Amino acid sequence: MQASLSDPSCAGIKVWLTSEMGDRRLVVPLARAELRAWMGPDPALGDVQLIASELVTNAVVHGAGAWVRMTLRTVEKGGRRYWRLTVTDPGLAAGVPVPRLPHLHEMRGRGLWIVDELTFGCWGSDRNAEGERIVWAQLAR
Repeated sequence: MQASLSDPSCAGIKVWLTSEMGDRRLVVPLARAELRAWMGPDPALGDVQLIASELVTNAVVHGAGAWVRMTLRTVEKGGRRYWRLTVTDPGLAAGVPVPRLPHLHEMRGRGLWIVDELTFGCWGSDRNAEGERIVWAQLAR
């Protein structure tokens, strides 16, 4: 689903029905491809794709819902422009996303540290009125 032309701040909205996918891990390369289409040759593309990879993976693994939604918008604050990426899932996981300290030998568990570093701490998690989990990250344009 593409954003409405009446909302120029919205680069795109995409929903994946993970319950209908044979391999849920396919969502990550699909998300990266959507961002490439939405952002074009923007210098922040690589960082936004990496952030999306981490947030989408968390939504698929921990959210364990039937769908994942990704939205990319441009926002302006204090005269500066930012990319605001949100990844939403049905909110089935009870916990709140927080960076954890993985053991040295673990291959996983560093994603939110990467998001935190790339966004200079400008990310967070909320629930909306429907109980969905929304994780957002903001990156300078």
